[in-house]
Amino acid sequence: MFIFAIVIALLLDFVLGDPAWIWHPVRLLGHVIGVAEIVCRRLPISARAQGGIFLLLNIAVFIIPLSLLFVVTSFSKPLLTAIEGAAIYFALGGTCLAREVGGVARALFQHGPGEARARLRMLVSRDVDGMGEEEIASSAIETLAENFSDSACATLFYAALGGPILAWIHRVANTLDAMVGYKTEEYVDFGWASAKFDDIVNFLPARISALFIALVAPLVGGSVRSVLERAGKDGGALASPNSGYPIAAFADALGVKLCGPTSYLGELKDKPFIGEGPRPDVMDLMNALSIYWNAYALAGLFSIVLGSVIFP
Repeated sequence: MFIFAIVIALLLDFVLGDPAWIWHPVRLLGHVIGVAEIVCRRLPISARAQGGIFLLLNIAVFIIPLSLLFVVTSFSKPLLTAIEGAAIYFALGGTCLAREVGGVARALFQHGPGEARARLRMLVSRDVDGMGEEEIASSAIETLAENFSDSACATLFYAALGGPILAWIHRVANTLDAMVGYKTEEYVDFGWASAKFDDIVNFLPARISALFIALVAPLVGGSVRSVLERAGKDGGALASPNSGYPIAAFADALGVKLCGPTSYLGELKDKPFIGEGPRPDVMDLMNALSIYWNAYALAGLFSIVLGSVIFP
C-alpha cells in the first residue's frame, strides 16, 4: 500500500517544491544519462540498438539501487513508508513549474512583457525574444499543461499503481525523452527507443489529465463536456501523441486559442492552433494557474483512491 507514501510526497512537494539541490536525484539522472550516452554510442551496433541499450541501462541504474534501498529498510514499516514518500516526492514535479509560471504571470501583470520574457526564457526551449503578451501567455499555458500531464498526473498515477518504482520508471522515461527524444540527425535513431517508451508510459496519463482539467473547468467558466470534446478533437493535432490532450483541455476551459507557429533556435515550426477563440492574455494565464492547482489537487486525491483500491 502506497497511500501514506503518496500523501507524504504531496505534502513535501507543496511545502518544498523542487529544491535546486546539486544532489537532487533528477540532476543526478541527467549526469548519468550524459555518461551513458557516451558509453552506448561506442558500442559496435546500430544507432537504434545503442539507444535501446541506453534506455535499459538508465532505468537499471536508478531502479536497482532504489529497490535495494527498499529491501534494506523493509524491517521498519514507518521508515520504509517515509523513504517511499521521499522517493515519490523527488520524482514528482507538480509544484515547482507552476510556481515559476506564476512568476511569469505576476511579471507580465505588474511589469509587462520585458520581465515576463526573462522569466519565461528559463522555462521553455522556444525563442522568446520579441514575444508580446499573447505569445507569452500562450507559451506559459502550454508549458503548464504539459507539465501537469508529465510531472504531476503521470507521476501520481504510476505511484498509485506501483509506488516509487513505477513513478521513477516514468521519471526516467520522461527525462530521457527530454534529453535525447529529438528528431534531429543526431538523435532520430539513437533516441528512438527513449521517445517511443515515453509515448507509451504517458499515453494514459495524458488522457486522464484532460479529464481532471475538464472536471475543474467550471471553476473558470468552462464546460466539462466541451473540454472533453475539444480534447478528443484536438488531442492528436501535435507531433507528440500525448501533449495535445492537456493543451486542448486548457484551451477549451479558458476559451482561447493556443499553440500555432513557434520559433525554436531561429527556425519557425508550423504548429497548428489548438482551441477556438482569442489568443490568451495575462488574465487567462492566471485562470490557467487556478485550473492547474485544482486539477493537481484532484489528481492527488485520485491517486490516493486508486492506490487504496489496488492495494486494499
